[in-house]
Amino acid sequence: MTARIVSLHRYPVKGFPAEGVARARLEPGAGIPGDRVLAVSDGTAAPVPDRWNRWSHFFALKKRPDLAAWSVRTDPDGTIVLVPPAAGVRSPAAEAAAPIRIDPADPSSRSAAASRIAAHLPGADPSVVDVLTASSAAGPQGMFDSEHGHVSLIFLDTVRALARADGRDLDPARFRGNLLLQGLAPFAESDLVGAIMRVGDARLLIRQTIERCTATTVHPDSAVRDLNVPRILATRCGHIHCGLYGEVLTPGEVRPGDALVVEQRTTDRPLPAGTGPRSLRVLESSPLDDGRHHLRLADPYGWFAEHWRAGRHVRVHLTLDGDPHWRSYTAVLVRDSEFSLLVRPRGPVSRALTRLRAGDRLTVSGPFGGLTPDSLTPDIPTPGTPAPETPAPDPLVILTAGVGVTTALSLLPGLPADQPVSLVHLDRNADPGTSTSVDALRALAQGPGRDLLVWDTGSRGRPGPGDLQEWVTGASAAVVCGGADFVQAVAEACTAAGLPATRVHREAFASPQDAARLTDFSPATVVRPDGSRLRWTPESGTLLEALEADGAQVTYSCRAGSCGTCAIRVDDPQASAAVQDETAQPGPGRILACARVPVGSLTVLSED
Repeated sequence: MTARIVSLHRYPVKGFPAEGVARARLEPGAGIPGDRVLAVSDGTAAPVPDRWNRWSHFFALKKRPDLAAWSVRTDPDGTIVLVPPAAGVRSPAAEAAAPIRIDPADPSSRSAAASRIAAHLPGADPSVVDVLTASSAAGPQGMFDSEHGHVSLIFLDTVRALARADGRDLDPARFRGNLLLQGLAPFAESDLVGAIMRVGDARLLIRQTIERCTATTVHPDSAVRDLNVPRILATRCGHIHCGLYGEVLTPGEVRPGDALVVEQRTTDRPLPAGTGPRSLRVLESSPLDDGRHHLRLADPYGWFAEHWRAGRHVRVHLTLDGDPHWRSYTAVLVRDSEFSLLVRPRGPVSRALTRLRAGDRLTVSGPFGGLTPDSLTPDIPTPGTPAPETPAPDPLVILTAGVGVTTALSLLPGLPADQPVSLVHLDRNADPGTSTSVDALRALAQGPGRDLLVWDTGSRGRPGPGDLQEWVTGASAAVVCGGADFVQAVAEACTAAGLPATRVHREAFASPQDAARLTDFSPATVVRPDGSRLRWTPESGTLLEALEADGAQVTYSCRAGSCGTCAIRVDDPQASAAVQDETAQPGPGRILACARVPVGSLTVLSED
């Protein structure tokens, strides 16, 4: 299938609406001429003049939905005309409809425009509002969200498929793309990351997928937040990416009808090492003697190795019958950016994975996860660090069941050699030589300070509470992975053995679930570190979304409870409730902002 351009758009003022263009000459460092040539600073942080600056320096839709109610055009002489909405302004009605004309090259014109723009933005401080333009050593440069991603590509087939999967209309204008294309299979664009493409007379390097923010929650016509697009992406697709960033390599004209053609599948040019969805190559695909399936994958750009820590997992993303699906798998047998997945064929996704063959490509994101050796206990030294002269540490106990063996296979190579580890694995018919995955665990468990008990549930049944309690008694910490019932039983045994809950690390395998579980919660109050108060309602979304809408800058990655990046300090974790599955461990006194909502009153503490 070939994608072709349907329409072209540019955004003369960052954060404000688009204007359509009939054709454009793409330029290196500038993308579509006239795109994001201006940005309006809001005083949050001082921008550096004549340089690219991050979005957080400026007014943006994720901060101010009312920007979508403005209109923008570029006159033939290059003057940018902003027209404020007629309602909700502080200036007289006669001035409300008056266009604000800005010459991007004239500092005095930009300065005069800044005060007029501020007058139409309730709450804005006119003394700090400024209108900036940007340039680079190569010439003019727009204030793009990505410093080197000068052209954004949105694929209409993906937007329509996402809307169909969620059952709601989804206007492509929410994604603020430069080139809108159709003709590519839904969700197939992630396969283009790293490719050099030709479109019209121009050549592009596809640098990365686009991570979507709360700007997409704003309806482009009504200028109100009415649809939580990041949550839809996270629950339906397992990531929050939609669209591609392209860097212009060769200038050229593009127009509607031009095809997007792969000129070169991979590149030697440096790419930003992210965790977003991209295609990995299948090196090996083979059934194992224990009924599981082995997939060996390779990340061509080394992004996996950049973010890998023992114990982490990846997400695989497939399109089945036109709908997006995803699952999480712990990465094992890691060597640089090659790793393996052990798949238990049960549902349509896992069965589709078993049909992959060497040479195929699979969309993967990650690695994610907070269950790593340095998170298990602060007393465990990192590999290569001299051990302090203290008594030998108590053993770390790792208990796994079934395909949960992957957690042990992933963690063990990253643990210090002088850390005692007791392993217990439950499986059916796991005698030596009958299970490749369990035999791999036996091999890793060889050596001083390691002991392994394999409990064959086929001949012995499930262990009782007394067995579980015996195994965790005296442990410094426990890691448990398997089915939900097994995880719960081990957690109860740890409590009975006196092991603090903060030393019990759970990894329960679960399927994706709809995160829209907010309507049962009552309005609540969030107190921010500066003492300001935020009223939370179910319409605010998760705590992360509510904080972002209030102007907070919270670091995040997966937005789905699996990476742990958005863990924040709070006064009482019990004053929050989970609204989606949490596989990452936030740590004592912390909660995952992307997966929780406040209950009653919740105070967010400073990270200092």
